[in-house]
Amino acid sequence: GGQAGGQAALRELTMAGGLAAAADAATHPFVLGVASAAAVVALGTVVTRGRLLSRPAIRRWQDSPRACAALEHNGVVYLSGQVAKIETLASTDITTQTLETLAKIDDLLAEAGTSKENLLSAQIWVKDMNAHFEPMNKVWNAWVHPTNKGVRACVEANMARPNILVEIKVIAALP
Repeated sequence: GGQAGGQAALRELTMAGGLAAAADAATHPFVLGVASAAAVVALGTVVTRGRLLSRPAIRRWQDSPRACAALEHNGVVYLSGQVAKIETLASTDITTQTLETLAKIDDLLAEAGTSKENLLSAQIWVKDMNAHFEPMNKVWNAWVHPTNKGVRACVEANMARPNILVEIKVIAALP
């Protein structure tokens, strides 16, 4: 149908010169054809005579002075890095901190209308790779959806507070 044709045209545009070509096609459909202009519409942004007419909405959850905890744009939910409960950091180990962090992630994903089943990507920071990687992985492996895992990276990092042992940031698709 129309959306599939628009997506195919978008792929053609990307290979033929990217979004600049797509914008030019929307402004001057005769340059790359009407199907190319449909690809621009599939992007959710329409450019006419150099003016942006519409843009997909960005929804945000739990705004703070520094960032929001989650946002959704174009069917993708992005979470800020999450850590365990700040008030109990000093008295918790890596296992507890990972459990608490993943519970926060579950809650934020649910609030945004998705779940770990739609996980696309995860970034994990641990304070000490030698001490924390294995116990964090045990919790992660029990939490992550068994057949719908996203891509993942895990690195050792200095944390914003001395008692933070793990921080996790995820990206998930809306169902």
